[in-house]
Amino acid sequence: MDEARSSWNTTYLSKDGFECQVTLRDEDEKSLSERIAKVVSGIVSGGGIPLRRRRLDSDNSNSHNSDLNNHEEPTQEKTYVDAKGVRRCNLKLNNGRHCNTVVVEKDGKFGRFWSCSNYKEHSAVS
Repeated sequence: MDEARSSWNTTYLSKDGFECQVTLRDEDEKSLSERIAKVVSGIVSGGGIPLRRRRLDSDNSNSHNSDLNNHEEPTQEKTYVDAKGVRRCNLKLNNGRHCNTVVVEKDGKFGRFWSCSNYKEHSAVS
């Protein structure tokens, strides 16, 4: 099969929560852009929302992702620095309050991270 002269690829979240991928190929950009408009219209009218995949490099923060995708709610930072310059945990506890425990930076299997001694009490929903 020959390579298409024009192609377009996107991912979106269906209204039922499924992650979907669409790839369109065509011989020219004009006809491809017309098809894209129809597909996007169908996705939006069907309740789908665009997905942004997180990159694994350090240049891509959660706030950057939220700026790019208006459908995502801004994520709360996991840590914060208090008035005295001490980094603290910003996650919620099972009782609904914020943790506020002092965190320590550690090296892990997947890189550096902030460790909270109170992690067993963190709520599943932050």
